[in-house]
Amino acid sequence: MESGYNYVIIKESYPELERESVLLENKYLKSKKYAMIFKQVHKDNSESITHIKYSNNLQELQDVAKEFVSWYNYPMGIAKSIQGHISEI
Repeated sequence: MESGYNYVIIKESYPELERESVLLENKYLKSKKYAMIFKQVHKDNSESITHIKYSNNLQELQDVAKEFVSWYNYPMGIAKSIQGHISEI
Protein backbone atom coordinates (compact mmCIF):
# COMPACT_ATOMS: atom_id res chain seq x y z
CA MET A 1 0.00 0.00 0.00
CA GLU A 2 1.49 3.34 -1.04
CA SER A 3 -0.24 5.63 1.43
CA GLY A 4 -0.61 5.16 5.15
CA TYR A 5 -3.66 3.72 6.87
CA ASN A 6 -5.05 3.08 10.36
CA TYR A 7 -6.07 -0.11 12.12
CA VAL A 8 -7.06 -1.13 15.64
CA ILE A 9 -6.16 -3.86 18.09
CA ILE A 10 -8.55 -4.87 20.87
CA LYS A 11 -6.93 -6.62 23.84
CA GLU A 12 -7.64 -7.28 27.47
CA SER A 13 -6.37 -4.26 29.39
CA TYR A 14 -3.20 -4.59 31.47
CA PRO A 15 -1.22 -2.11 33.66
CA GLU A 16 1.78 -1.74 31.31
CA LEU A 17 -0.49 0.05 28.82
CA GLU A 18 -0.38 3.07 31.13
CA ARG A 19 3.26 3.63 30.11
CA GLU A 20 2.69 3.08 26.37
CA SER A 21 3.91 5.98 24.26
CA VAL A 22 1.11 7.48 22.14
CA LEU A 23 0.78 10.48 19.84
CA LEU A 24 -2.51 11.78 21.30
CA GLU A 25 -4.22 10.37 24.38
CA ASN A 26 -3.76 7.46 26.76
CA LYS A 27 -5.88 7.78 29.88
CA TYR A 28 -5.34 4.35 31.45
CA LEU A 29 -8.30 3.16 33.52
CA LYS A 30 -7.58 0.04 35.54
CA SER A 31 -11.33 -0.39 36.10
CA LYS A 32 -11.83 -1.12 32.39
CA LYS A 33 -11.47 -4.66 31.09
CA TYR A 34 -10.55 -3.95 27.44
CA ALA A 35 -8.20 -1.65 25.56
CA MET A 36 -8.53 -0.54 21.94
CA ILE A 37 -5.17 0.47 20.53
CA PHE A 38 -5.38 2.77 17.50
CA LYS A 39 -2.38 2.31 15.21
CA GLN A 40 -1.28 4.40 12.25
CA VAL A 41 0.87 2.89 9.50
CA HIS A 42 2.94 5.56 7.77
CA LYS A 43 3.98 5.66 4.11
CA ASP A 44 7.39 4.23 5.04
CA ASN A 45 5.59 1.30 6.79
CA SER A 46 6.63 2.45 10.27
CA GLU A 47 3.84 2.45 12.86
CA SER A 48 2.72 4.73 15.68
CA ILE A 49 0.04 4.37 18.34
CA THR A 50 -2.22 7.40 18.03
CA HIS A 51 -4.27 6.73 21.16
CA ILE A 52 -5.75 4.04 23.40
CA LYS A 53 -9.40 3.81 24.44
CA TYR A 54 -10.49 1.77 27.47
CA SER A 55 -13.90 0.16 27.93
CA ASN A 56 -15.81 -2.67 29.59
CA ASN A 57 -18.05 -3.03 26.52
CA LEU A 58 -16.37 -5.40 24.06
CA GLN A 59 -19.22 -5.18 21.54
CA GLU A 60 -19.01 -1.38 21.47
CA LEU A 61 -15.27 -1.60 20.74
CA GLN A 62 -15.90 -4.14 17.98
CA ASP A 63 -18.50 -1.83 16.42
CA VAL A 64 -15.82 0.90 16.25
CA ALA A 65 -13.27 -1.57 14.85
CA LYS A 66 -15.58 -2.48 11.96
CA GLU A 67 -15.07 1.03 10.56
CA PHE A 68 -11.35 0.34 9.99
CA VAL A 69 -9.72 -1.28 6.97
CA SER A 70 -8.12 -3.84 9.28
CA TRP A 71 -8.57 -4.87 12.91
CA TYR A 72 -7.64 -7.52 15.47
CA ASN A 73 -9.97 -8.50 18.30
CA TYR A 74 -8.05 -10.89 20.57
CA PRO A 75 -10.78 -11.36 23.22
CA MET A 76 -13.23 -12.47 20.48
CA GLY A 77 -10.52 -14.39 18.60
CA ILE A 78 -11.16 -12.78 15.20
CA ALA A 79 -9.39 -10.40 12.84
CA LYS A 80 -9.95 -8.65 9.52
CA SER A 81 -7.05 -8.36 7.10
CA ILE A 82 -6.40 -5.34 4.92
CA GLN A 83 -7.77 -7.43 2.04
CA GLY A 84 -11.08 -7.70 3.92
CA HIS A 85 -10.84 -11.36 4.98
CA ILE A 86 -12.20 -12.27 8.41
CA SER A 87 -10.27 -15.03 10.18
CA GLU A 88 -9.71 -16.61 13.57
CA ILE A 89 -6.65 -15.60 15.58
